[in-house]
Amino acid sequence: QEENVKFLVNDDANKTNIVNVISDVSLKAGENDRILVFFAGHGETMPLPEGGEMGYLVPIDGNQENLFASAIPMDDLKRLSNMSKAKHMLFLVDACYGGLAAVGQYRANRENLDIVKGLTKDRSRQIITAGKKNEEVIEDEKWEHSAFTHNLMKGLMDLQADTDKDGIILANQLYSFIHSNVVKLTGGNQTPVFSKLTNDGGEFAFIDQSIISDLYDMD
Repeated sequence: QEENVKFLVNDDANKTNIVNVISDVSLKAGENDRILVFFAGHGETMPLPEGGEMGYLVPIDGNQENLFASAIPMDDLKRLSNMSKAKHMLFLVDACYGGLAAVGQYRANRENLDIVKGLTKDRSRQIITAGKKNEEVIEDEKWEHSAFTHNLMKGLMDLQADTDKDGIILANQLYSFIHSNVVKLTGGNQTPVFSKLTNDGGEFAFIDQSIISDLYDMD
């Protein structure tokens, strides 16, 4: 519903506003709600003194010389998502950065509705990013977007990510579609990454309204 959509662009997309909006939506969500966050901007990866690395989303007022004070660290996304009662959260990030642990892929079909029903029943916190650290987000005027967003829109709006034509696009399926097409489109120079923010075993799914009743007991 339109009143549930929060949109920040240009000067409004500063650190304070982004954190406040995600926090506000997260806290207001109920136990059966789903939250989808789309971020298009810049990402940075900073090595940590004791090893490892931290990924940051850089807002419009971010300072790449002082990421800790001005950018949004991966840990904040985890904390914000853990504060929420929402069943599912999916972050779609059109930025390249590291500090993420990749997980495997899963593909479902209509013959496996019980599996899909089980996956969407459990809690999930997932993220798909445009590429790895040190990779550039590649854009082209003919796409009207970056390679990532171009294929994200094709996958969802044109339903091309629904490869088995079952009316269900799981986060893993969406990632598989984006990954394959972005790698091809950029000649291997940009590699999207799929990760889980938590150990929750659920799955974010985009489900065609016409088959909702096949999955859940609904009037």
